[in-house]
Amino acid sequence: MNDSELNEKITDASKTVFSYCRARTNSRQDAEDLCQDILLELVKSYGSIREKGAFYGFMWAVAGNVYKQWLRKKSTLIACELTEDIVSAANPAVALEESENEEIYLLRRELTLLSEKYRRAVIMYYVENKSCRQIADILKISESMVKYLLFKSRQKLKEGMNMARKLGTLSYAPKSLIPLYMGSGPNFFWDFMRGSIRQNIVAACYNDSLTAEGISLETGIPLPYLDEEINALTSRGILLQNGNHYKAGVMTVTAECAEEIGKAAKEYQKKTADKISGFLEKNMDEFKKTGFYGSDFSENSLRWLMTAFLLREVVSYDRDVSDYPITAWGDRAYIWLEEKSAFSENNFLNFSQVTNRNGDGIYFVDYHPAPKADYLVFYNNQHYTEVFCDVAKGNVGSFSENDIEILAELIKKGYVIRESDSYRSAMPVFTSDQYDKAVKLTERFVENELKELIKILDRHTERILGEHTPSHLQGQVNVISKMYRFVNAVCVPIKYLIEEKKLRTDWKPSEIGTDFAVLNK
Repeated sequence: MNDSELNEKITDASKTVFSYCRARTNSRQDAEDLCQDILLELVKSYGSIREKGAFYGFMWAVAGNVYKQWLRKKSTLIACELTEDIVSAANPAVALEESENEEIYLLRRELTLLSEKYRRAVIMYYVENKSCRQIADILKISESMVKYLLFKSRQKLKEGMNMARKLGTLSYAPKSLIPLYMGSGPNFFWDFMRGSIRQNIVAACYNDSLTAEGISLETGIPLPYLDEEINALTSRGILLQNGNHYKAGVMTVTAECAEEIGKAAKEYQKKTADKISGFLEKNMDEFKKTGFYGSDFSENSLRWLMTAFLLREVVSYDRDVSDYPITAWGDRAYIWLEEKSAFSENNFLNFSQVTNRNGDGIYFVDYHPAPKADYLVFYNNQHYTEVFCDVAKGNVGSFSENDIEILAELIKKGYVIRESDSYRSAMPVFTSDQYDKAVKLTERFVENELKELIKILDRHTERILGEHTPSHLQGQVNVISKMYRFVNAVCVPIKYLIEEKKLRTDWKPSEIGTDFAVLNK
């Protein structure tokens, strides 16, 4: 890294470093001094940085070391007296006028760490000037309990203001977690866990059992913003509560864990890809002979179609679907999280299916980097599924006005092709008998050619997951290792086949080879 690049990096990082220092010191002046010490040490040590990508990891290591040295130099901590008359300190207007005052900063910091029942009492009494009787009525507790809460709050604030608080790593380097789901029903878990605050609460409690205050310090998020989120996570079993402590209730595949799994699995993933490639070459003619609609599609579309059948069999092999637990949302599924990293990008496929009232089904394999279709078009609209399956059966003569509008949408989105006055499916269509023949073809191959590779991949994953999973979640390791097979034996082998041009993603416009329909008798 040259001097110009270093200056640019340090300029960009200076605000972040100052925020880090401000959170750990009692005054702006101390924060500025500490920040200058850290930046100076970075400049002096930049020769140790070999590449740009290592800068931020190096920066936080330097910051931590300089901060420890700074603490050792501090001979005393600033102590301040907190009397019962703290209304001026808690008043926002006064706090704004005296924002540089160390005691005001400390008080504001500690107020953010009070749990809800204490914080509400303090704010109503000191900021809103409510009496103990009024507070008791609002909180529906006795006056003596209000006085107890105020007494304990003053005690907590005094103690906290004399402490040197240290925020956790997640306060300046938050994690990004991907909610993963394998089962039936709408994936409510995905929507519920998309927020960064919820993700980092779970990350904070993954290896440690923390109080709400501990979570606040670890994440750098004030308690007023955490209370509701902690309650929501606990009510759905994503957090487990024991007294006033919380720990994660779902497994997380950390970046380090995913990297270890990837290295251990690489040899067997490549062998799996080679086996799948051989299957596509040897069995294409037999696959076509099942006689399904679409057997005359282009070679690439048919390769994707055969792969979709095969990979569904790989995922379900030797796994009892009836064991899926009931989630907090009422569907049956396994749920877990994975830290976003270079290895999490291998999770680029999505399997799903929808059925209509007659039992006809549409099966999807969505390829996220270059999608040809999107299951959500059908997943949240039963009417779309009904109209599409009618088109696949050739039953378009009795369409209502609403059906015709949906048909127009399906044509626009590429699921239905209009030819003169007729309509046809853009994806392959199987009868139930044709589907059974295609499934048996893939079942034989998995049993004869892939079974041992699948078992090896599962064993490696289970061993490594077990080493990275806290003791109270060990019961989930065996099952999640089989769920992770989706990455090991499905996604990564497909990645190899795409890189080798044995599967292409330059889709033919009039064909959808990744999805297919199965019509009931």
